[in-house]
Amino acid sequence: MTGAASNNFELLERIPLYVPGKPIQEVKREYGLDHIIKLASNENPWGPTPAVKAKIIDAVNGTDDEGVGLYPVSDGFYLRKAISECRRIKLEQIVLGNGSAEIIEMAAKACFIAGGSAVIPRHSFAIGGISVQTAGGRIIETHATATEVDVEAILKAIEPDTKMVYIANANNPTGVQIGRDGIAMLVKEIRDDILLVVDQAYAEYSEPGDFPDAANYLGERENLLVLHTFSKIYALASLRIGYGLGNERMITLMERVRSPFNTNHIAQVAAEVAIRDKEFVAFCREKNRQARDAFFVEAAKHRCTVSSNAGNFVLLETAIPAPDLFQYLLKKSVIVRPMHGYGLPMHMRITLGRPEEMEAFWAAAAPILV
Repeated sequence: MTGAASNNFELLERIPLYVPGKPIQEVKREYGLDHIIKLASNENPWGPTPAVKAKIIDAVNGTDDEGVGLYPVSDGFYLRKAISECRRIKLEQIVLGNGSAEIIEMAAKACFIAGGSAVIPRHSFAIGGISVQTAGGRIIETHATATEVDVEAILKAIEPDTKMVYIANANNPTGVQIGRDGIAMLVKEIRDDILLVVDQAYAEYSEPGDFPDAANYLGERENLLVLHTFSKIYALASLRIGYGLGNERMITLMERVRSPFNTNHIAQVAAEVAIRDKEFVAFCREKNRQARDAFFVEAAKHRCTVSSNAGNFVLLETAIPAPDLFQYLLKKSVIVRPMHGYGLPMHMRITLGRPEEMEAFWAAAAPILV
């Protein structure tokens, strides 16, 4: 192995691995359990809809023009057209990704060809930092807590070589959401040559009129990329499909770093049906609100604090170290997500599930939280 290759591999070894929530099958195998409640990965417990499932079956069966034996439409034209119509945005302002996480990677590739830095608040979604580092960028981490993202700290942290600012709004795992004034400040005060990436994976869980949508500024800021996913409220997590919004020049740049055929045919057609189903989105939003309200009531009865108010999850702070509570709940057939890897050693992230799933969580957790 050459010295240069060895040095590169050593750098890669310093980049943290992304650790997903434990899958149900793994927990069943490890603990010999038959029934598992998974509240670890912010999946939507209410979907996908029968119409989406029917479309998936049609896509598997295939036709002369499309099917699993043929390559998909590389740029996802028909899904982009559906997004364009639903979002009232030009087709040329949309790029698809294998989940919105891949679009973060595209942005990092585009920004850090010649090195540079990215400003990312502490406790942010891990893929943002991982993508920057694997593309050759340097992370500048700014002050944030489990309950606040400091917008002014982000602006002050920008250095001459900064090429990207990454914000998840609402943030995963804290659930902190920057308001309209904060988004406006970032859009208007970040240097024009810096790409501002705003990851809105959980936007659809907010009432449309209440959410501070960064896409409203696409006409004002050239270097702005706004991300959405079909993994959350649209309930297509296993199909890995998301999209990014930008001006036409920005999307052309993303196309230069997008892998061909990066989104598969089944994901494209399923998402095309899902994004048009406004009734299902409204249903899931309301169920999520009910689950959150109920969780806050139950949490108040125990030694814990809930600090998140957005998305389809809660961040729970307890008196028990997160890894210990995580292992305890696994043995009780409940999977949650410990947050010590995010610098939150006493916090758990818990997906808001169906009522019976939340009842199972509290039945398992209550004895140790009393």
